[in-house]
Formats: sequence, C-alpha cells, structure tokens
Amino acid sequence: MISLQQYTFTSPEWLLLGLIWISLLVLFVFRVKAQENFLEIDLLQQVYKKHTLWYRVYIVLIILISSWYILALAWFSEIGKTQKIQKNGIDIEIVFDVSYSMIAQDILPSRIDVAKKVFSDFIWALESDRVGLILFAGNPFQSVPLTYDYDFLKNFIDDMSVESVDQNNPILQGTAIGDALVLGSGVLSKENPEREKIIILITDGEANRGIEPELALKLLKEKNTKTYTIWVGKDEQTTIDIVVGWWFIQKSPVRPLDEKMLKKIAQETGGTYFRADSQEAFQNILDTIKKLEKSELEYQQFTFYNSLLYLILSCMIIPYLWVLYFVFIKKIHF
Repeated sequence: MISLQQYTFTSPEWLLLGLIWISLLVLFVFRVKAQENFLEIDLLQQVYKKHTLWYRVYIVLIILISSWYILALAWFSEIGKTQKIQKNGIDIEIVFDVSYSMIAQDILPSRIDVAKKVFSDFIWALESDRVGLILFAGNPFQSVPLTYDYDFLKNFIDDMSVESVDQNNPILQGTAIGDALVLGSGVLSKENPEREKIIILITDGEANRGIEPELALKLLKEKNTKTYTIWVGKDEQTTIDIVVGWWFIQKSPVRPLDEKMLKKIAQETGGTYFRADSQEAFQNILDTIKKLEKSELEYQQFTFYNSLLYLILSCMIIPYLWVLYFVFIKKIHF
C-alpha cells in the first residue's frame, strides 16, 4: 500500500514560489475573462477561439505543466531506507582431517562424507561469521581464507575428498594435528583482534606427523583461541581399502584415536570435546557450537532520496505536445 510518508521534497522553498506563480496565472486568466465585456464578444470568441472546450483544456494543461515543473524544481523524491549490517560475528577456522582413514565406513556412507554434509548445512545457516578452511593430512594447507562467501565455501566442501591432499607423496601422508592447529591459530591471529576466534577441529585419528599437539596447545592458549574438537568415528576397530598397484586392494586397519589429547585441547582452550559416531550426533554437535558461539548483528539505518524527476518529466511530455498543438495548429492563445 502506497503511503504519502514515502515521499518528500528536498527543495521545498520552490513550492512557495510555485504557489505564487500558479496563483498569478489563475488571476490572469480570470482577469482576461472579466475584460471581455462588450457586444462583439461572440465575434471575438470566434476569432480568438476562447471559451471553447479546447480553450479550457489548453488552460488546464498550462496549469498542469506549471505544477509539474514546480514539483521538479522542488525535487520531489521518494524516501528510501536501507540497513547496513555490521558483521560483528566471530572468525571460525575449520581444521579438517582428510587423511585416508576418513574414508572408513563405520559411519555410512563414510566418515568424510558425513562430515562434509553436516558442515555444509552448518555453513549454510551462518549469517555474520567469517569462516576459513584448513585441510590437513601429513601437512596442513590453508584451502579457503576467512570469508563471508558461504556459497563458495559450501561448494568447496562438497567437492573436497581425501585426494584433495596428494597422499601418494610420503611427505603428505599421516595426521599432522599439531601442525594444523598451529596454522589455524596463525591465520586467526592475523585478523581483527576485536572479533572472537574459534577453531573447529575434525579428525578421526591420533597425531603421527609434525609437531606434538601439546606444543600447539600452548600456542592456542597464548592466542586465546577457543578450540572445539570433534572425533569422527565409532569405538570398534575398522579398516579402509587401500589400492596397491593397479588392481590389488589391501585392507588397512585404522589407527586408534588419541581421545585424551583432544579432550585436553578443548578443555584448556575453553572449548568442548565431542564424539560424532553418527550423522545425527554430528548435526547436534554443530548445532550446539552454533548456539554457544551465537553473536548478535548490529544494524545501521541510512536514508536516501530517490528523485522522481524522470517520472515528472515523462508525465510532462504528452501535455506539452498538446499545448504546442493548440498554439501552432489550433491557434489558441491567452
């Protein structure tokens, strides 16, 4: 529903001048009419074509065009309002284990597929938080810098796999949890110090490459980086299929989880340790993290004025053409 409160004049002083102008115009028309007081009035009307229907239309058009011109001078505008969202959320660094053990199928369809699905939904529900992604196996890699572009991040997670890190290279094989946490802390420490920073670590095994997680924990505590640790998998022993050569498949046992270290990292940094042994449990974990780290948005409202000058001038075109027609074709004048 259109409201008059949506519109205003940014130069209202022209309205007063316009009112004076239209008043003088109307007085002039009536004065001319009052002077036509002699016997030959019928003959005069035929000559000058006054007091006909076309003459009255002509006068109305002159007043109408004058009014629209005044509206244009007064800068008739539509009031628009916009809200600028000040994103005062948190910075989240997802540290994601893509070592070969993540293809284990103790959680169907696989550990990595469940983690990807749930994290994709988690990111989709965010509003004001910046999210980055670090993939790691034997070495960590900052794969996506902190961003608000949730679409890009979601698509990246959907496409990633254990092959995102070339683990055919012996240097890149393994699970470098300590190195990945150090990289995550370093990325976050370079950003705005006023924003809260957290790490979400997803892994399914123990650290067997790089620096000890104990050293990484010291750095996390120094940087005041809250860390949530999530173990993906079930308690029972499981294996993964490793292709050896061209066709031979070898079943390799998955190394046990260092649950004690993950708990320690979470507790001493102010985070929480979780066990995700099903897709539903994983979903509940991320919902819990989202509630714990909920942050409010700040809104700043700005007012702008959208000039309707183009609309006014467009409305003047047809009446103006009619006036020209009356003056030059019909020979009608004041």
